[in-house]
This record gives sequence, structure tokens and C-alpha cells, in this order.
Amino acid sequence: MYLICVEGGDGSGKGEAARILGELLNEFPFPEVVMTHEPRRHSELGKLALQSVKLGNKTPLEEAGLFAADRLDHSHTFIRPHLASGAVVISDRNIHSSLIYQGVVGDLGLEKVASMNAAAMIPDLVFWIDCDPKKAMKRIKSGTLRMTSQKQEYFETQEIQTSPRRRCGSCRITEVVE
Repeated sequence: MYLICVEGGDGSGKGEAARILGELLNEFPFPEVVMTHEPRRHSELGKLALQSVKLGNKTPLEEAGLFAADRLDHSHTFIRPHLASGAVVISDRNIHSSLIYQGVVGDLGLEKVASMNAAAMIPDLVFWIDCDPKKAMKRIKSGTLRMTSQKQEYFETQEIQTSPRRRCGSCRITEVVE
């Protein structure tokens, strides 16, 4: 039925926003509301993508390839079948994260990253959670996020979180939620 994506910088509250959106949509007569996320922590491709940002040991092109491979597999083995059954699928992250992190921050360019993801499902609706990078970094460092995880990603710095927000700020069409 619909693929809805929640995007934003690390520590912005995407996961919580996706959870709340799922709760709200469960009040409507959709056959099913399915929650998912990218990259997938339970797939081998997703694990490789996550490892690449945790270690910071891949080029932007290699990193983009890992995320695109996981997204393509996710699209066709999980998302598409759920959509075909009439479900609403809510994803915490999708192609927009790759466009920002590998396309803008990694300097591969939007066209290259988009073409690498051309066979993946494109969301019908995207919610962008715009959060001040200082607040996001405070949340990340306070331990309130990922309490059971030791995951620290190389781009979880205020400088990297500020760059795409500044560069993409003029194209924002959403309300600021902080």
C-alpha cells in the first residue's frame, strides 16, 4: 500500500518518530502496519553496511555499495511483499540517508548514489526530523540512545551532522521539530 520513511540525522529522534507514527497508523483500518529500518541489523548485507560506518574503513563508494545492496535486498524480499499484501510499511531510514551521507558528506554526488539505488523501493512519503546537531550529539553522548549497543559511527560528530543540514537547509520543506 504505502512505504513511509522517517529520516534525519543521528540522534534526531527518527526511531521515536517512526514508533509514534506506527502507533498512530495502527488506529486506522490498514490491514497491517509494519515497522522496519535501514540498514538491517539482522541481515548479512546490513551488518556489513553497519560495520563500514562503525569502523570507517571503506571508501564512500564501497560504503554506498553496501548500503545500496542491503536496500535492494530489503526492498524486494521484505518491503515489496508487505506492500503487495496491503500493508503500510514504515522505515526508519531509506535512500535519503545514503544521498546525504555518501552523496553529500562522502562527496560521491547525488546522481551517483541515486543510480546505485535505482532498483530499490522509493518511499511514497518521507518525514524529515530536523534536529539541531548540538542537541543530537548531546543525546548520542548521554547514552540515552542505543543503551544496549556499543555502536559508534564515524559520522557521529557535530561537524559531520552540521554539514548536510547546512548544505541542504535551503531545500527543507518540513517544519523544524526539536
